[in-house]
Amino acid sequence: CIRPKGSDSAFVNKVYSVNGDSDVLVKDNFFRDYQFGIKHYAGQVDYDATNFVSKNTDALPVDLAECSKKCTNDLVKALGESKVAGKSAKANASARGRKSGGLAANTVWSKFRNQLGDLMKNIGETRTRYIRCIKPNTQKKPKVMEHLSTVDQLRCAGVVAAVTISRSAFPNRLEHEEVLNRFSALLRGFKPEAIDNGEGGLTYQPEVSRLLIDLLPTPTNDDGSLGKAPFVAGKTRTYFRAGSLEHLENERVKAFGMYATVIQAQIRGYQSRSMYAEWKLSSIKVQARFRAHAAQRRYNNARLACITLQCWRRQVEARAELKKLRENYRATMIQTHWRMAVATASLKRSREASIKIQAQMRGAIQRPIYRKELAEAIEEAKLENQLKSLQRKLEEAEAKRIDAEKKAAEAASESASTKEKEVIVYRDRPQEAAPAAPEPAKAVEAEAPPPQPGQLTEQQQILMDESGKMLEYLRKEVFKLRGQNAQLRADFDLLKENNQRLMDANASAGASFAALNQHAKQLNKTNTKLMTELDKYKKAAHKLNLAQVEAKEELQMKNASYVAEVQSRLQYQKAMNGIINMVQERCRDVRLVEDILALYDDCEAAAGVDGEMAGHHASPARHAPSTPDSATNKGTAGRFKSFFGGGY
Repeated sequence: CIRPKGSDSAFVNKVYSVNGDSDVLVKDNFFRDYQFGIKHYAGQVDYDATNFVSKNTDALPVDLAECSKKCTNDLVKALGESKVAGKSAKANASARGRKSGGLAANTVWSKFRNQLGDLMKNIGETRTRYIRCIKPNTQKKPKVMEHLSTVDQLRCAGVVAAVTISRSAFPNRLEHEEVLNRFSALLRGFKPEAIDNGEGGLTYQPEVSRLLIDLLPTPTNDDGSLGKAPFVAGKTRTYFRAGSLEHLENERVKAFGMYATVIQAQIRGYQSRSMYAEWKLSSIKVQARFRAHAAQRRYNNARLACITLQCWRRQVEARAELKKLRENYRATMIQTHWRMAVATASLKRSREASIKIQAQMRGAIQRPIYRKELAEAIEEAKLENQLKSLQRKLEEAEAKRIDAEKKAAEAASESASTKEKEVIVYRDRPQEAAPAAPEPAKAVEAEAPPPQPGQLTEQQQILMDESGKMLEYLRKEVFKLRGQNAQLRADFDLLKENNQRLMDANASAGASFAALNQHAKQLNKTNTKLMTELDKYKKAAHKLNLAQVEAKEELQMKNASYVAEVQSRLQYQKAMNGIINMVQERCRDVRLVEDILALYDDCEAAAGVDGEMAGHHASPARHAPSTPDSATNKGTAGRFKSFFGGGY
């Protein structure tokens, strides 16, 4: 591939710009300009694009190089000669005694072959380490860890046995010189010296033993006997038991921290003294400048005071001269303008007063007219409301009359043998313009025979007479209102029709009084039932309110118990994590650690605890290497990997 004017950083920027929306591409703030990451199935892999463009650039063909070499342009000719010389040298170096053409030596395949040869050469010169690939799950899904399958793979591959053997013996080893270079600073006043080993060489074994005996004392058993030594010094190397090298590294870090604190204290003291000297010199300069500024300010104030006095004197003289001029030839002009202003203000006040008087007068004229029209509108509205209510009541009476006739006919045919009958008569008040609430009056007809259909009783006749009087009064009122308001004629015509209907309805309304009485009794019973149900509903509502209050209290209690349970669960989680970490650090039996981890995972699965929460609260093992993939390991799986990754 050929990128004109391209570089490694430009290639990485091109990758980010083209694949910016991809979830697979990783961009970290700690990456350099020529680094990028890709999320593969097994995990994230960081790539380095150094010399990527130059390595993947196709070579220039030989014929073009020869053609440019024969060009008449000096610049093109020089470039062609340099290209041909570089390619021929590279082809001769990669031929390894074998003759090959220039075109074959300058292809991408030849570059790949040369790079592969260099890689194999480097592998042969270095100590290789093999990486065992472990399948986390059988479903081929990301972020899923099957512990049993993983442990079986590690056990079958011999990793568990290798770790066990390594931990049971001396898992860490260092050269004598490196031990002295790294840990001699832990013992104050220790100066290592090389000793002749008797074979013409120098050895540091006695010095290493003397140093490590002071730093790593031999532990004692419970019975008082000495335990195993934490280290063994060989001829050229020192072997450490599990935990010994980590202890020395921690002590070395602490010592370096103490030395760094001392160095920082000295440097900070020197910086403070230097800063104090600079501040002292700066304060002297500031004081000198401030004194100069104060003296200059006093001088400026005195000068300003003199100028102010001079100005005040000139103002006094100018005022005297102005007064003289006003008295002489400006007084008349000033008086003229003043009088004009006074006259203009008086005119404005008079005009405003006249406008207010006119407004008050017009208001006094229009208010009686408005009140009169308002009273007429109110009377018209009242009359219209009365007519509407009367019309509604007449329609209701008509409907009740028809129902009463039907019910009376049925009752007359059924109760022919009945001798006594109770009749309730409702009378309207004659003094009211509109019919008010009826007052019941009972009249018992013991001896009179039951009325025949189509005949009127005395009460019915009285009711008819009163209805006729009421209609006459309504007609008179209608005629009066016609004269007052011509717009209500249509409403009066409608009222006439309603009155006629009322007359027709009242002619047969007597027979419906008994049915209406029964209907009223039924309504009373219904009302009583409704009141009883209303009381029941009120009691039920009260009970519901009490139940709601109890439910709220119960909900609060459950919430409090849930919070307490969550807190206890978190404490249990922390305790379990501490136990797991302690087991990983101190336990030497690998199978016991595996069984404890499996039991812990079963407990977490049974309790419904999410693996992410467990991974969040869990702390990494002490011996876990700091790799980019270790940050993504969560929960027990991450601790399991860290446990097996710290041994080698």
